[in-house]
Amino acid sequence: MKSLARIDHAFGSHVIFDGASVDLPDRGVVALRGPNGCGKTTLPKLLGGMISTSCTEIERWRKDVTAVFLDTDFLTLDYLTVEEHLDMVRPLTGPSEASEVDGHHLLTEPMMQTKVGDLSFGQRRRLVLTIALALKNVDVLLLDEPLNGLDQQGSLVARKCMLEVGRSRLVLVATHEGDHWTDYDLAVRQKDTVELSPAGARK
Repeated sequence: MKSLARIDHAFGSHVIFDGASVDLPDRGVVALRGPNGCGKTTLPKLLGGMISTSCTEIERWRKDVTAVFLDTDFLTLDYLTVEEHLDMVRPLTGPSEASEVDGHHLLTEPMMQTKVGDLSFGQRRRLVLTIALALKNVDVLLLDEPLNGLDQQGSLVARKCMLEVGRSRLVLVATHEGDHWTDYDLAVRQKDTVELSPAGARK
């Protein structure tokens, strides 16, 4: 388990987590669920270092675990084509992993020569997922609403890719989806209560 014993975080006077304990499996796909404002986007950003924190437990966890948070904001070089973007990050992904993910058709051939700035929101999601799922030397992959903007077929392919990657590492997905397709659910119920259960066990 990649567990955190006590998480505290607030934005000013607005408390998000107050002594919350979080148990995370070593591998598998975990859906982080909860109502708007509960912290389901804040938690992966904290774990991925996107939000600064004085919480010593999160700092300890980040020293022990290699975690990466990626979303469409990662794609800042709009003048690069998709193919050029993939080539740029190749040292972080490697040819074999990237080829494997490309084989699942998250990226279409016409997209390869399209500039990132000209991609639709759904296409940007596809590119981010392709890169994220191919990253090497990562213990925990943190994704915020990765299926937003994808059509039904794209969503099915993306789910398959994430489940395959989850066989060897932990993939934490913040989501508002009602479908229970992941291996586990991590439900934020109160500021101090975050519960892990098999997917679909608590509906």
